Amino acid sequence: MSKQADDYIAAFRRGESFNAPANGLVAGGQPDRGALAQLGKELTAGSGPVRENIVALLVDVGRQLDPLRAKGTDAIRDPDVIGLLAGPGLAKPDLGRAAAMDALRKLVTKPDLARFGDDFTRSLDQSPSEDAFLLVAKVKPGNAKPVVERLGAQPAWKNAQAAKIARAALGDAKSEDEFLAAAANAEKAGDGKALAQALGSLALIGTPRSLAAVAERLRTPLTIHIPGAFEKSVRLSALEGLLYNFPDQPVLYPNNIVREADYTAAERFASQALGVSFAQPSPPFMTFRGYPIPKP
Repeated sequence: MSKQADDYIAAFRRGESFNAPANGLVAGGQPDRGALAQLGKELTAGSGPVRENIVALLVDVGRQLDPLRAKGTDAIRDPDVIGLLAGPGLAKPDLGRAAAMDALRKLVTKPDLARFGDDFTRSLDQSPSEDAFLLVAKVKPGNAKPVVERLGAQPAWKNAQAAKIARAALGDAKSEDEFLAAAANAEKAGDGKALAQALGSLALIGTPRSLAAVAERLRTPLTIHIPGAFEKSVRLSALEGLLYNFPDQPVLYPNNIVREADYTAAERFASQALGVSFAQPSPPFMTFRGYPIPKP
């Protein structure tokens, strides 16, 4: 039995919230497996608030265990942590499940999620939610398409963006074409904000075609400009879209972009992973800049 796990569970039951970093659960680059098992039992049976805090605790443990954390990655790779989030984490349709799904789709790679595909499909079928649709979209389980089509035809989900994304992710070419056209139209109009939003949707779809469209914008000159606040290169939005699908790749993290060579490293990864080539020249180097706050 792990006293540290018991202490965390007792604190969560008293209504206390988890505050990172997790203490006493990782030593020598390895988690306390007994403590994880205890947390998993409580994650299965606990109340919604307790479950939500256990998920936050497990996510922090998973982040601590990432061997590339020192290089700027924010990912979960430990199979036991992933298994708890994808198993007991989905036991109840509450805030705990929503937090687990959010972490799984944002911090775990598709290959590491693949073995849970049937569980994700079942969870979507039994308790549909935006997070459930988006998680299924990322993993693309073989049995998910009829579930997504049936739920997507229901009034509650017919016009929901998450359901449309899931349909596109699971092979609905017409739906995917609409998302690809939105990106092309925004680019043609010179609307950086709209292009960034379109790239975000394509990243959630995550098919080879959509990801290639995201990667091709790694050389876009467009920016998101909020007068008096900030200007942000849409190249960073393209990076963020790729990062959602490859959270284990340090070269894709926007915070690691400090010179043009860093963009080049990201392009090299995109070429190798997605077969994308870059014909247009790179725009002037730009990441993010804030404007001075005006004096009163």
